[in-house]
Amino acid sequence: MENDKTICLQLKDYTQKGLYLIFEDSSRLALTRENIKKTTDEYWSNPDKIPPAVKSAIEFQRCPFCPLKGRDDFCDALRPILPLLDIVDRFMSYDKVTAIYKGDNQNLIHCAATTIQGALKYLSIISLMQYCQVGRKYWKYYVGIMPLTGVEESSLHMYLNIYWNLKGNQEEIHRRIAQFSEQIRITSENQVKRLNMICKKDSFVNAFVNTQVAIEFLSLDIEQRLALAFSDHGNGV
Repeated sequence: MENDKTICLQLKDYTQKGLYLIFEDSSRLALTRENIKKTTDEYWSNPDKIPPAVKSAIEFQRCPFCPLKGRDDFCDALRPILPLLDIVDRFMSYDKVTAIYKGDNQNLIHCAATTIQGALKYLSIISLMQYCQVGRKYWKYYVGIMPLTGVEESSLHMYLNIYWNLKGNQEEIHRRIAQFSEQIRITSENQVKRLNMICKKDSFVNAFVNTQVAIEFLSLDIEQRLALAFSDHGNGV
């Protein structure tokens, strides 16, 4: 996607919260909660999409600490992913896409020319922080983070959210970050195993890896990097 490409949007087409993708072949996809639920139900009930042998495989089961472990269904974190499998498997992670994100602010729409794996970071975030039975308790750490934001910038904003939620208690902050990182690491790794069983291309896998990297950054000199970021902005950088 060239830098001088013109993008024309009809704002009335983006009224629901979610991510909208326009691919290079002009195909479009709306990832709203309504569409996710509809497509997920259809996908899961179709044995041609996910064969019974895959559903029963050990790699496809819920995580060991999931409160719903043992139920005869599938991991909730897969729900926002299934609607994209057919179309995304036609592309590589580095292929270009136009991503339009509509958040809670009804008057604001974010638009980015990015790669597919960059756009799918939104799916990995809501998969882990909204649909996952364990990860959803960490949703507040993502408040105010625009899903198309870069990995390091996301980690800095995330730390500020954690700092505010724990009222600056450094001991509790470090303990919570360690717990958060460990549980999301396990969940992400299990999700990647599931995706490797049903995906042909690497777009989803890379998106989950990038989300995990942003969380891992929380343990890597985050206070120093945050101080440096404020210093740089103060100098007009």
